[in-house]
Amino acid sequence: MLRELRVRNLALIEEACLDFGPGLNALTGETGAGKTVLVEALDLLLGGRGDSGLIKPGAEKLELEAAFDVEDNHAVRRIAEEEGFEVDGEIILRRVIGADGKSRCYVNGRMSTVAALARLGERLVDIHGQHEHQRLLKPSSHLEYLDDFGGPEHLNLLAGYRSLWEGWKKAEEYLAKITMDEAERLREIDLLVFQVREIEAVRPLDGEMEELLKERKRMQNREELFNNAREAYALAAGSEGEGGIIESLGMAESAIEKAAALDEDLKEWSIGLRAAQDQLSEITHAMLSYVEALDFEPGRLEEAESRLKALGDLARKYGPETSEILAHLESSKLRLEELSNLDEAQDEAREEAARLEAELYEAAEGLSTSRKALADRLTRETNKELKDMNMAGMTFRIDIQRAPEPLQSGRDIVEFTVSPGKDISYRSLGRIASGGELSRIMLALKLALARADAVPTLVFDEVDSGIGGATADILAAKLSLIGNYHQVFSITHLPQIAALSKRHLSVRKDTRPKGISTSIEILEAESRVDELVRMLGGDKTTARKHAEAMLRNKA
Repeated sequence: MLRELRVRNLALIEEACLDFGPGLNALTGETGAGKTVLVEALDLLLGGRGDSGLIKPGAEKLELEAAFDVEDNHAVRRIAEEEGFEVDGEIILRRVIGADGKSRCYVNGRMSTVAALARLGERLVDIHGQHEHQRLLKPSSHLEYLDDFGGPEHLNLLAGYRSLWEGWKKAEEYLAKITMDEAERLREIDLLVFQVREIEAVRPLDGEMEELLKERKRMQNREELFNNAREAYALAAGSEGEGGIIESLGMAESAIEKAAALDEDLKEWSIGLRAAQDQLSEITHAMLSYVEALDFEPGRLEEAESRLKALGDLARKYGPETSEILAHLESSKLRLEELSNLDEAQDEAREEAARLEAELYEAAEGLSTSRKALADRLTRETNKELKDMNMAGMTFRIDIQRAPEPLQSGRDIVEFTVSPGKDISYRSLGRIASGGELSRIMLALKLALARADAVPTLVFDEVDSGIGGATADILAAKLSLIGNYHQVFSITHLPQIAALSKRHLSVRKDTRPKGISTSIEILEAESRVDELVRMLGGDKTTARKHAEAMLRNKA
């Protein structure tokens, strides 16, 4: 249940803090006052799309926060724990949207993703918008309405079927992938055999091409490399009777050794000079080996060029590096093995696909049986609601047809139809229902669905548009009745609903020195009577007596 909502800098609202209770909560106000702010705030808090255009003009950011009691909501507690949030009887959702459009979300004080808010939101609040009758005109949505009417047992059937369907589709896709024309298979085998033989004939070694390229460069620049390396060796080791750097370091070390005998602090210098001698000695030995190795065998350059050409021919086909050529060789061998054993693999894939298909059809039958039972019950309850709303002449019916093959949602094609009177054939809603009739059908469906809805908080956003008179009295009584087992919010223009609500909130648009702003007030006593008088219209004295009577009758 939604216990508290805080709104700051959303649209024209500077700041509002609202407390809610169980049962029916009504939100009323003049047209254009901003009654849908509750829907906008909840939609954002529950993972809806947000942008900087929702921020109150002149403000840097908008902030929203809602507290929900979830002591008995095991589904929400489970989802919160799966997302890594600690829950102790309540969940506090917070969202901040900055002027740059960036959004930050929090659950019980911890950073959250918008996706996590959406998962929690599906189990916290169900919003029924005033334009939802447009969705009702699309037969593709009717199956969703019917499934929503089912309880946990039906939803488990649906989840099990969908899991089987996904497995079956993957099995079918894999079978199609490995099933090929025999001529095509032989052509691919011939190509792979050629490629394997071509690579194995060259017998490339991992990293060989890269090493050969370096060796060729050394051979092509042998003279310059030899002169520079020999000169460096002579400077370090000495030559032709002249001492080199190593000898000079030895002399420096001897001099420091003598000085260290008089000053121990110089001992470290002596050690450092000895280390430098040792390191330089190692380097000169490496230089000498390098210079001697520059005497290449006759014909080695031509041999390297020939090898590089053979590797280069492979590289142009299979990859610029030797490792890629070898990887292609291994993948070709594996593919050859697959193609050689293709018949066996295809048989196994066919068996798996057939097994999953049989299980899928069995699951589809169970799902269809459940849907037919739900359709009968939803039809009865919707027709009862239509009768209560003075539409007894119109009859609602759910048609279920069999799809030619399994779909992701089952094998059922569901369509809601109506008959406007006795002996008149049933037709689709879009062909037979007027705007007003469609609104009442939507309400009848929503009222029937609401009783089965597992979500604790239901929001009805002006779904009573176009309804008045005795039908309005009936609708108000029904929303109040739903409030016995759900927390209900009704954004309404009907005084009958407002009068029966346990909590009445009024939205008002004010003109202030800083500009136009919207405020929300919880109405009590006389202020509630005043709002009902405004909603009733007509003579104020008569309207006040009527409003007071409505509130007395409610009590």
